[in-house]
Amino acid sequence: MFDPWLSLSGFVVGVLIGMTGVGGGALMTPLLIMVFGVRPLHAVGTDLVYATITKLFGSWQYIKRGQVNFPYVRWLALGSVPSALFAVFVLTPWFERSGVDVDAFTTRALGVMLVVIGVVSALERRFFAGRLRDSEFIRSELVQTRIKEVILVAGGVLIGLGVGLTSVGSGSLLMAILLLVSELRVLVLIGTDLVHATLLMGTAGLAHFSRGNVDLAMVATLLLGSIPGTWLGSRLAQVVPTSPLRYALAALLTATGVKLFIG
Repeated sequence: MFDPWLSLSGFVVGVLIGMTGVGGGALMTPLLIMVFGVRPLHAVGTDLVYATITKLFGSWQYIKRGQVNFPYVRWLALGSVPSALFAVFVLTPWFERSGVDVDAFTTRALGVMLVVIGVVSALERRFFAGRLRDSEFIRSELVQTRIKEVILVAGGVLIGLGVGLTSVGSGSLLMAILLLVSELRVLVLIGTDLVHATLLMGTAGLAHFSRGNVDLAMVATLLLGSIPGTWLGSRLAQVVPTSPLRYALAALLTATGVKLFIG
């Protein structure tokens, strides 16, 4: 049955994705769990498939404008895609065989991820793009020409695990890594983040679909709102300052994360 509130939620989250590169799993997954009462593991799988298609439209807008660094995408995916598959096909079944309540684990893991993302989102403009990013060590030849790729691959591994288990991490956490080691313009960072996230979340979404964790009817309902929302957000990002929005999102994500973790 069509639920207009789900579509409206998809629209709002789509706008945020297009404007900031943040907001997909970090907002939609807890929303599905806390507001719409979806089982956590199904919320993760459904959000991954929905967010992949949503981000695909946003990614295309940035690709057309030449605002994507594809070498960075390749290095990140080298770590993130295998680790996401490991999380879905190895870790989750192992938890189930061990008698772990996977839904409870998913909910608390999601809470931890949201708190981390909230803190990182609040700090990244001031800290990652400021003193730390401009420090001698980060700008040194060692980091910029010798181990930058290693940092990207390692960061991809951690993000892939987070996305595979909770659907969260491909936005703010990746943005922090990119801000730290790169000299890309902000809009290129967002575009690079979106393209990588589309690849990663698409892979993880297919993995969850193969395990029966995706509600396709819910995906379709969310997409009715999210596709136009992402289209609008990617255009607003060109003319609207996004920093105030990111701070508001940081506070919301932190509070939501605490709520999910303590149950």
